[in-house]
Amino acid sequence: MKTKLLTRNPHNPKLSILREIKRSQGLSVTELCQRVGLSYMGIKQHCIGLEREGYLDTWRRPKGMGRPEKAYRLTDGAKEFFPSRYPQFSLQILESVRETYGSLAPEKILHNIYKAETQRYEIKLQRLDGESRYRGLAQLREEDGYMAEYSFDNSSRTHRITEYNSAIQDCLDSFPMIHDYERQLFEKVLRAKVRREEERVSGLYRCTFTIASQN
Repeated sequence: MKTKLLTRNPHNPKLSILREIKRSQGLSVTELCQRVGLSYMGIKQHCIGLEREGYLDTWRRPKGMGRPEKAYRLTDGAKEFFPSRYPQFSLQILESVRETYGSLAPEKILHNIYKAETQRYEIKLQRLDGESRYRGLAQLREEDGYMAEYSFDNSSRTHRITEYNSAIQDCLDSFPMIHDYERQLFEKVLRAKVRREEERVSGLYRCTFTIASQN
């Protein structure tokens, strides 16, 4: 019920706070003020409420100088606020297929799924090249619920697509082969070698796809 009340209004400040923390590895009240545009006390009260409801927790984050600062991060309970293209039912299907037809059966199904996903992305991006294609894929992944962002690191000359939500996390955890299928999808769509790196801390998730510059 709480989830429905919050997600019904995408401009709800509590939902904005959760989304900004999701796109990070944890944020202080001051950092949230800069991102959300509310007063310090307003942000603090919302964070206290979200922590009381079990969606946030805190830790003391070390600073370069001075005392560690208090920062907020998501708990596993906050996962309910973020979209999933593939519900629990999909995981149950894959597990049932494995149980009925053997350990290799889910891999065949996943191979076909990712082949179709690759074709879907390629059709939508067929007129784009280079950075425009990278940005286009990030936008498609954003629309699919992965909270994806494109960036370019000038010092290392690398393009990156960073995702702060896994729309298939339950399947990903049960079938680790999906890690490689995701990387292969990115390589085929972007026509370049891609490195996939995943980080999880508390309720935070970040997956970075790094593409070496073609220039």
